[in-house]
Amino acid sequence: MTDEAPPRLSAKPPDGGAVIEGRVSLAIGGQPLAIDVEAPAGPTTLESVLPVFHGLANLLVGRAEARVAAAGRSVSCRKGCGACCRQAVAVAEPEARALAALVEAMPEPRRSRVRERFVAAERRLDASGLAARMAALDSADDAELARAGLDYFRLGMACPFLEDEACSIHLQRPASCREYLVTSPPQACVAPSPEHVEKVELEGKVSSSLYGLAKAATPGGWVLLVQALCFARAHPDPAPLRPGPSWIEAGFRRLAGGPAS
Repeated sequence: MTDEAPPRLSAKPPDGGAVIEGRVSLAIGGQPLAIDVEAPAGPTTLESVLPVFHGLANLLVGRAEARVAAAGRSVSCRKGCGACCRQAVAVAEPEARALAALVEAMPEPRRSRVRERFVAAERRLDASGLAARMAALDSADDAELARAGLDYFRLGMACPFLEDEACSIHLQRPASCREYLVTSPPQACVAPSPEHVEKVELEGKVSSSLYGLAKAATPGGWVLLVQALCFARAHPDPAPLRPGPSWIEAGFRRLAGGPAS
């Protein structure tokens, strides 16, 4: 009987350049994890290695779902339940640029329809006063974070990618969307509160690692998903280039609780 091969996470160089492959062994939340990784060998953007980080988020979510099942519970998130798609979803700046590029690549008339949803969401966010409030949340305490999140949810503003109560970019969705799972009944998400919504805890948050990497390279670090197109227009240039393995090592180190870089 042979051991099962480690999962493989791959990010192709956008310019078709050289790649480097290797096996990474790390411990996240005290649990060992081995992964085969393929990434651009030369200097590249953080955007170009997002598939590796999103793949790692999927692996951590899968392990969390297995723990939930072993405890006799189940994840209640299903297609058709889009309550979480009306929450204030934060995305790392490179994810915002990736989402903008995804919209730009859409065929017409879908591209224009999605753009119009983003514009409407940005206007509503500004009119509500939440845009400025959300921008100051880096220094907010947990109570203010919770209040701002609930106020955003009360706007009832759907994610621009939500169609028929399902994510229309499911495979390309940001890390924070991948990481949000609950075991409480779907009805509890319609009027969320800490007392009724039972979130699934993960061993580590890839989204936080991405925010940290982005913030170390640029002053911001994250934006709201509904601001992604506006952000990408205002900040078209990506963070400084680093070799693909360097981005991945730095991000994995953050997840494992090691020194940030």
